[in-house]
Amino acid sequence: MKITMNNSNNLLMREQVIRSNTWGHHFFFLNVVLAIFIGFAYVYAAPPAESFISFVYLLVTWLGQISFLCFLAFLIFFFPLSFIGHFKIYRCLCFVMAILLHCLLLIDAKLFISIKVHLTWMVFSLIARDLDFKTGLNFNFMYIAVVVLILLELLFAKLATKEIYKKELRHNYFPAIVLSIVGACFIASHAIYIWSDATNYEKITNLRTVFPAHYPMTAKSFLTNHGWIDEDNSLADGTSTSSVSYPLNELTVVPKDNPENVIFIFLNGMSYSDLSIRTTPHLLAIKQSNASFEEHYLPYNTVEDNMFATAFGLPVEYKDDFLRHGIQPVTLTELMKQEYIVRLFASSAITNDLMPVASHLGIGKNKSQVSANDEAMFNNAYEFIDGLTEKQNFVINLDTTSVTKAGNNVSAHKQALINLDYHLNDFLKKLEEKGVLEKTLVVITSSTGDPTIVDTNTTFSKKKQHVPLITMWPHSSQKGVSFNKLTSAFDLVPTLAIEILGIQPPCVNYSIGNSLLDSYNREHIVTTNGKQLLLIGKDNVTFYTKSGRAFVYNKGQKQYIRSNLETLIKAMRDLNRYKG
Repeated sequence: MKITMNNSNNLLMREQVIRSNTWGHHFFFLNVVLAIFIGFAYVYAAPPAESFISFVYLLVTWLGQISFLCFLAFLIFFFPLSFIGHFKIYRCLCFVMAILLHCLLLIDAKLFISIKVHLTWMVFSLIARDLDFKTGLNFNFMYIAVVVLILLELLFAKLATKEIYKKELRHNYFPAIVLSIVGACFIASHAIYIWSDATNYEKITNLRTVFPAHYPMTAKSFLTNHGWIDEDNSLADGTSTSSVSYPLNELTVVPKDNPENVIFIFLNGMSYSDLSIRTTPHLLAIKQSNASFEEHYLPYNTVEDNMFATAFGLPVEYKDDFLRHGIQPVTLTELMKQEYIVRLFASSAITNDLMPVASHLGIGKNKSQVSANDEAMFNNAYEFIDGLTEKQNFVINLDTTSVTKAGNNVSAHKQALINLDYHLNDFLKKLEEKGVLEKTLVVITSSTGDPTIVDTNTTFSKKKQHVPLITMWPHSSQKGVSFNKLTSAFDLVPTLAIEILGIQPPCVNYSIGNSLLDSYNREHIVTTNGKQLLLIGKDNVTFYTKSGRAFVYNKGQKQYIRSNLETLIKAMRDLNRYKG
């Protein structure tokens, strides 16, 4: 009797598992169709396909990747649950699980549309910590979406149940055909990407991050090692293209009736703490009689990165793409249209080669001049200006290196500052006597901080990267004014664009900075150091790690603080604003 009961239970258990599996397959198919429909949001938000094959790749990846994610969900959740041996409980669990997974897909799609990021563990952990869900994004659509999902899943569950209880046993080939098509799309997607990666066809490789959890196969290193492709000549077919949208919209320009000149003077190696009556008396006098920005910070540690930020007003994440594709700053393009003469003067090469710096400023070799020292550079710049006519407008960049050459030697550093202060003052006096300053904006700042400053925080030294910023405006309204708002190298491009060239706001179309004359007082400056996101504030610098944790340095000690998801999302939106 006992054996009979056990056999009956085993048969019942087996029947429940088979029924659950059959129902689960029908339920899974309907949810694949729904997920593909939701996944079209990624196609909508993707960078524009610039060729027919990239358009095909986008479509097959949409069908293949979304279906693949559904298949993974089936293997991880739905299939193992069928072995619990209880059909009703299995249906309830699958119903709830399907709603949760579709909600995650909707949230991820919203994040990608808004800030071009996907739902990673960092973002998820921040959402979990901020129970009030203050993200700075509008997720109100989820109230309606959840209700719609519940109704659809109820419908799917009913259709799946109806399917397994049909009396007529007949083959329905439609699901098999659909799944075969999406499976073929998945394989085709990876095959196309392997080809595009091998040939460096960037119209396709630029679409790599469009879909969630998408890690396409690559083959460049394998094919290069076996001599099947030549890596050096992979761009010879001219298929390289940028993955960024810059500027975001067409610019409206109203040129000034009386155009003004601009002189950028970068006193490299000088921090704000170097200003003193003993070493820089002339610079202090210039600071007190003109507009001075007391909270000006460099976003990066190197001259090259800060020069890129100065030239484009954008984060360094865009540098490789911009330089590789020869994208010029919008200000340089407009300067050429308005027939400005642009030149770069440097006192010896700032790096091993001057061109990396000049290229960041959009200036070619024929428009750059290297001098033996600071004195010779100032003299050459003055001779160039003196040789121009009154009708010739100019923008020149002067980059000094004497202070950085002094290195970590404190006494040599001070002496270099004294000499630089003298030569700078002499240069400005000559310009004033010639009457050049009457219609010229002079910007005095630095692209790298004091090398003698030793900070326990090697990632970002707030004291070292706090540098002077002095603007000498031709009009009298900005004389003897001191500003305490946060400013950075990102703000120089909008200042040049709006105040000199007449490019109409908003400056978000081409920069993450603001005009120096803008009354907006930001809470922090957004930047990165490769592995971390940094928010530079007046009081401290907040670091965000990839795991979503936030910390500050308090008296040299790392101190973890509560993450602010709303602030972080806004920062990520600024950094990713121009990505396709």
